[in-house]
Amino acid sequence: MPIETTTNPSQSIPPRRLWFGAVGAAVAWALQGLTCFLISTQACADGTGRWGPLSPQAVLILIGVVSAGYLFIAVASTFVSYRNWRVLSDRRLMDAEGYGREEYMALVGIFVGATTVVGLIWSGIPPFFVSVCNTVR
Repeated sequence: MPIETTTNPSQSIPPRRLWFGAVGAAVAWALQGLTCFLISTQACADGTGRWGPLSPQAVLILIGVVSAGYLFIAVASTFVSYRNWRVLSDRRLMDAEGYGREEYMALVGIFVGATTVVGLIWSGIPPFFVSVCNTVR
């Protein structure tokens, strides 16, 4: 039984929006991990947790602000994916199927984005309970 996989041209999603929704959250998660790792290793180079003029508490705040920024990007990417999918599909999310490339990419963006948002929240919490230098080890 053939399935129609083409979308209505009036419902086409711009490629930039489609790709941002599909991979934006995952890229934000990777960059958050790299950025926080680099900040922590620089702050812990001498074992004190200081980074230049920043005290250990200021380094924690910086890590928190960086994590919150990347969390915002991940949430925005997930929201864009959801909006893309709502434009392309008339199904409920629980009954979703990815017919065609655009609808599939939108669904992937929703699920990867939601998972990444949870991961960013969990990776942003430990520096506030553990010393910055202990999180590097």
